[in-house]
Amino acid sequence: MTRGLRILMIIHTRWSRDLGAPRVQLELAEELRALGHEVEKFSYEDAFPQAAGPRRQAGRFSGRLRAYLASNRSFAARAAAHVRTHGHRFDVVEAHQTDLPWPKRQLGFSGLLVARSVGLIPAYREFERAAATRWPEPPSTRQVVRKLLTYPGERRRLRDVGRSFDAADLINVSNADDLATVAGPMGFGAKVVLFPFGLSEERRASFLATRASITDRLAARTVAFIGTWNHRKGSRDWPQIVERVLARMPEARFRFLGTGFDREYVMRDFSTALRPALEIVPEYRSDELPGRLADATVGAFPGYLEGFGFAVLEKLAAGLPTVAYDAPGPRDMMRRLDLPATVAAGDVRGFAERLIEILSLSPERYAERSADSTRAAAQFSWRAIAEETAATYRAAWERLGAA
Repeated sequence: MTRGLRILMIIHTRWSRDLGAPRVQLELAEELRALGHEVEKFSYEDAFPQAAGPRRQAGRFSGRLRAYLASNRSFAARAAAHVRTHGHRFDVVEAHQTDLPWPKRQLGFSGLLVARSVGLIPAYREFERAAATRWPEPPSTRQVVRKLLTYPGERRRLRDVGRSFDAADLINVSNADDLATVAGPMGFGAKVVLFPFGLSEERRASFLATRASITDRLAARTVAFIGTWNHRKGSRDWPQIVERVLARMPEARFRFLGTGFDREYVMRDFSTALRPALEIVPEYRSDELPGRLADATVGAFPGYLEGFGFAVLEKLAAGLPTVAYDAPGPRDMMRRLDLPATVAAGDVRGFAERLIEILSLSPERYAERSADSTRAAAQFSWRAIAEETAATYRAAWERLGAA
């Protein structure tokens, strides 16, 4: 009988299901263990145990600064030291795209080295440049300080992505656009593999068991959004979307989940007339989400760029007909729907029209759209993804042994 793989997963964040990036490896690790593989991790808590206590509620600027400090080169150095000491125990080391930017000979590791992207940093950086031109912000002291603090780190992160990809035997990306970019223009060709995100059977079942009746969901007239309140996820487009929907359906309501910022901060982007229709939930635990989506009517995600998009996948799993921009990440899921539900990125008029269309459906047509959403989400199973990932890693590891 073939023994299971021994895998070390490395990520610079806290190992938490409530955070998007580590959730990918955490839930994949659970499925890999269920398949008989051994999986260990090296995360922020392991690199900096003195700072691994409960997370405090962060202010807007301090939160960004802490995220920058947590992901700087000092983590990578500690991760490299961990691999040099313990790497001989593993067949596979899988590290996030900036977390291990050294060749295997410097790490003293002879197994399979995988660089994982859950959101391609060069693509994110390109979006930020475009966003600064499209939505310029008035100069401020805070803006200057932020640039001074983050600019060296951004340059280093871009450089380390290239170094990590150069050193890796495989590069694991999460959407078709990133696959095309990394294999093509970035020049890494056949060593790039694509594995999407998924849901466990238990997670999918929790959404199915919690959802309200179709009658109640239609009556609620509630649009649900999940995501941090920023330009990339549509914060600049939401005021126009809300205004257009309310002009046609004054009874509609909007629920913004996981904004990362308090109600006062989010409300600044909306006129006073729109604010009564908005519900702001700055943060929630992962296991609370099925209940928070249970009585919603339609999902919405006017995001411009994602690594994949749990925010879209889980709305679909909740049986919510969902509208999204035709953008990297979400389009990999939305194209699985039988009925069109995307508009061009930035088309706020078309986005609002799609929302109004779904909010106005008959119970019979809504049931069809809901079933279509559930069916599409079911195609992204963590168990199947884990099986395919393990098979790909094993084949590549065995080729290394034969070389």
